[in-house]
Amino acid sequence: MIEPSTMPSNSYSLEEVMDNSYDSIFVTDAVGNILMANPTAERLLNLTITQMVGRNIRELVEQGHWDKSIALEAIEKRTTVTGMIKTRDGINLMCTSRPLFDSQGNITMVISNSRDRDTLVKLAQTLDKERELVQRYKEEVQYLREQGVKDRHLVAESTAMKNLLLEANWVGPTESSVLLYGESGTGKEILAKYIYSISRRAKEAFITVNCSAIPENLIEAELFGYEKGSFTGADAKGKPGLFELADRGTIFLDEIGEMPLVLQAKLLRVLENGEVRRLGGIHSRKVDFRLICATNRDLKKMVEHKTFREDLFYRINVVPLQLAPLRDRPEDIMAISDVLLKELNKKYGYDKVFSTETLKGFLNYSWPGNVRELRNLIERLAITTRGRVIDYQVEEMSYPPGNRAAGSHQEEKGTMRIQVKAKAPLKKVMSQVEQEYIKNTLQDCQGCVSEAARILGIDRSAIYRKVQVVQLRDQD
Repeated sequence: MIEPSTMPSNSYSLEEVMDNSYDSIFVTDAVGNILMANPTAERLLNLTITQMVGRNIRELVEQGHWDKSIALEAIEKRTTVTGMIKTRDGINLMCTSRPLFDSQGNITMVISNSRDRDTLVKLAQTLDKERELVQRYKEEVQYLREQGVKDRHLVAESTAMKNLLLEANWVGPTESSVLLYGESGTGKEILAKYIYSISRRAKEAFITVNCSAIPENLIEAELFGYEKGSFTGADAKGKPGLFELADRGTIFLDEIGEMPLVLQAKLLRVLENGEVRRLGGIHSRKVDFRLICATNRDLKKMVEHKTFREDLFYRINVVPLQLAPLRDRPEDIMAISDVLLKELNKKYGYDKVFSTETLKGFLNYSWPGNVRELRNLIERLAITTRGRVIDYQVEEMSYPPGNRAAGSHQEEKGTMRIQVKAKAPLKKVMSQVEQEYIKNTLQDCQGCVSEAARILGIDRSAIYRKVQVVQLRDQD
């Protein structure tokens, strides 16, 4: 490969560099004699190293191995030269030749490296496509963030909501922790997203965690992440936690009152130290996120009953905001109904309107499920009403037809009848009764798993395990 007389003492390491270079490399002396070449030059120029070393470049050009020599131009101009050459096989090479000088200013050698131009063009095209894809993803993420606020109907016609938004606008651009209070379905998550959208972190991640929807044995791994092999069933590569994913952004802990006491202590350490440690890990990672929490529970009473840590309560209750139930803000009932119906009309090509009696019924109804219940009802009415005018009787609104769990129906207040198959094994009957009773309790609680678990005296995880319900949730 290289003539021994021209090689330095560390020739073996130099050969390794040459042999493993992706570029074609060859070296000539001051008059164009080839001193060394690497395997890539051999492949691109279609000449063996033996055919190149010891020969002059002019000779190879004259024989048509390539159309010209950039190295000879560099020798003639005594400076670095870059240009295109074409090989006998029609390969276009981007070549750069750089002369080296001794202390007297004489050229000692010229180092030339070449790369297939088509490969460079393809690489540049691939990079351009990747840049376009990244830009598109950024635009899509930004669009989804904006839609996450726009599509969830943050309507404020009542004095209570207008005052609440004034407070939200004041606290949004700050870094303070916010605690949102309100019944299930009042729109706590919508307000959290609004606060995020006007914050300094609006271009970063917004991570939502429903503390009541994740089983207790999994929530720590979800929040803190885990290292590979930390427990049975763990991902072989490990997994970052939601706290890590929220770094530089905002994390929204919904139903914070359902978080187990043990995990509350770990959350407090994260908030105080700004560090998380994955399950099975030995190193802590720095995290910087803004915290927004929400609850439908009375956390002060929970603190008194020792079911919620007092120190964590004071840490998250920096700026408390209270969302009033829908029944206390009738102006918003009308405004939200109008917005929702207009969107459904646009989505499905309808031209539907509410009758006066329907709107009166909306105002007289107590809306235990708040905005969520209103939204779901209006969607159902818009889809199922055949005519243009939606006419719905208020007395139907407590339990719309077909909305109860199969195999059961309500009797007088405080009682429940459950139908079971005759001549079935006792174990199967007991299992069916248990499932139907849990479903009925969930229905009474408007799908709130936490409240149902409290009434039944069982853990939330037991409800998820025993009953398969599509809309089993606690979120706003």
